[in-house]
Amino acid sequence: MSRILRHWVKAATPFAACCMVAALAGVSRAADKPQLHGQWNLNQDQSDDAREKIREAQEKSASARQNSSGGNPNSSTYPGGGYPGGGYPSGGMGGVGIGGIGGMGGMGGMGGAMGRRRGTGNPNSGGGVSSQVWDTLAESPDHLKIDQREDSVVISDDADHARTLHPDGKKHEEHDANGKKTTTKTDWEGDALIVETKLSHSSKLTETYRVASDGKQVYVVSQLEDSSLAGPVSIRRVYDLANPPAH
Repeated sequence: MSRILRHWVKAATPFAACCMVAALAGVSRAADKPQLHGQWNLNQDQSDDAREKIREAQEKSASARQNSSGGNPNSSTYPGGGYPGGGYPSGGMGGVGIGGIGGMGGMGGMGGAMGRRRGTGNPNSGGGVSSQVWDTLAESPDHLKIDQREDSVVISDDADHARTLHPDGKKHEEHDANGKKTTTKTDWEGDALIVETKLSHSSKLTETYRVASDGKQVYVVSQLEDSSLAGPVSIRRVYDLANPPAH
């Protein structure tokens, strides 16, 4: 009996060792990733003015269209004579088109209506970019909560709407707040979490999350690319750690 037991232990030891190595490797990989985990507050002074950046992008694109076709430069800009010139339709912010945390460039909702709605907008405004996408790009949540796990990153806004990202480099099909199908791919690239969302055949939104070297700030850059624009529209937002550790 003791001989059988010794044989079983001898055979099981390598398997147990492999399992332990795999588990430790998983913990090591998670620990090696930049730590986005925490609660974060928007630093408006260090963040871009999203509305101004969008207005400039629309005017630049309208000017480029006018120069190429001789048409009306405002024919495809935001309703009311450009964004935000003339104001939002009905005096309010339009619906968040891709269900994102407002202002994070489409965070959220793909699978759960994460964005806040403050009115309606013309879905065909802004050249090939819908007003909902402009609204998403324009709004900035005051607070973010990031729960970083080994195989996922959950990001929620100040309205407790959450989005789960899977940084596996694979495409995941989801639906936005309007039921439209979108494709999102998330992965780590060096010290940054990159989220790419395909909005249409000609439109892509890329969100980059990077933590500062001291761990007290998170930089969020939302970049919209669309064939109807003169160039990419990039908006940078800075978030401060709500409760930084004391030194």
